[in-house]
Amino acid sequence: MTITDDQIRNLIHKSCRFLDAEEFDDYLDLYTEEFEYRITNYSREIRREQEWMDVNRGEMKGLLANVPLHFRLLGSFMRHATVYEIERDGADTAKALTYVTIYYTTPEGATSVWAVGRYHDVIDVSGDTPLIADRNMKLETREVGIGTHLPM
Repeated sequence: MTITDDQIRNLIHKSCRFLDAEEFDDYLDLYTEEFEYRITNYSREIRREQEWMDVNRGEMKGLLANVPLHFRLLGSFMRHATVYEIERDGADTAKALTYVTIYYTTPEGATSVWAVGRYHDVIDVSGDTPLIADRNMKLETREVGIGTHLPM
């Protein structure tokens, strides 16, 4: 069965929705067993890439399992994702570029842009459903206060 571009878009949008709702088991089900997740950005001050997070599936599962134990912002996050490009690398993989804006809403109801960046995803399209094999969230935003208890 051939995976369509719409299925890939739906996969990426589901990853945002599941993170927003903190449905972590469903979120992890969208990834391959061997996936790699990174958060990077470019620092103009030091003129090089920075790596804020680099985890595999087991490490991500542990991180998400510990979310209730962490100090956290009391409001909520909402991701808005727009898939700009999907390129086929061959029969088994595709690359997707998605622009992401992350909004934060305080408990009092004030909303602001918290971070912006791009998902650079490698999608496994070899099975009946697409799965994310590799995600690099390349941030434009470099000032995120105390950070977040969740992947971006």
